[in-house]
Amino acid sequence: MLPNAERSEMVSQIQNAFSFLQKLYNESSFLIKEIEGQLSETRPSFQILRPSGYSINTKSSTGLEPINVNLWLLRKFAVAFVEENRTRVEKGQSFTEIEPGKKILYFRIVLDSSDDPEPKLFFALLNEIELKKDKDKKFENVMGYFQYVDDKLFSTKNKIDYEDGRIKLRGTYKSIGLLSLNSSDDLKTKVIDPSLKLYNSNK
Repeated sequence: MLPNAERSEMVSQIQNAFSFLQKLYNESSFLIKEIEGQLSETRPSFQILRPSGYSINTKSSTGLEPINVNLWLLRKFAVAFVEENRTRVEKGQSFTEIEPGKKILYFRIVLDSSDDPEPKLFFALLNEIELKKDKDKKFENVMGYFQYVDDKLFSTKNKIDYEDGRIKLRGTYKSIGLLSLNSSDDLKTKVIDPSLKLYNSNK
């Protein structure tokens, strides 16, 4: 049994760890809502996609196997946006059918990665989208699937060129260190404006 002083220190460390993680997730939520707010004020304005309500897309687990325990923490997650008049929202879910010329803005937050110690924000334009399974009637159906292939999606610098038995995607992306975004103005000039430039450069 640990001495009382060590037990007290351990309790304090656990509390601090969870407090830090909660703050990190809160800040991530604020960032996503700020992206949503700024994109709602652009012309055209954008709607956040809601596959199953107002939430992020992520890969997580409650499995006890060591490989699954690593997924208990949310290390990366994503949201996507489409022009407001190119989707519809019903009962808290959006319905975005894929059609020729459909373009989607995709934002991926990576808080922890074995490839890069610095937290990153990836912003991408997805176009040339093809859903190959009959069950996938809308783009939202495959957003959760992205989390299982995202390393492949972003494996080529600044270019997305991915195809498997379920989806085909082409697009471009950029990334920025999260710690360089310290204000709404930073977000606008370093992320939102470049995202819209990617979007508008692909007519």
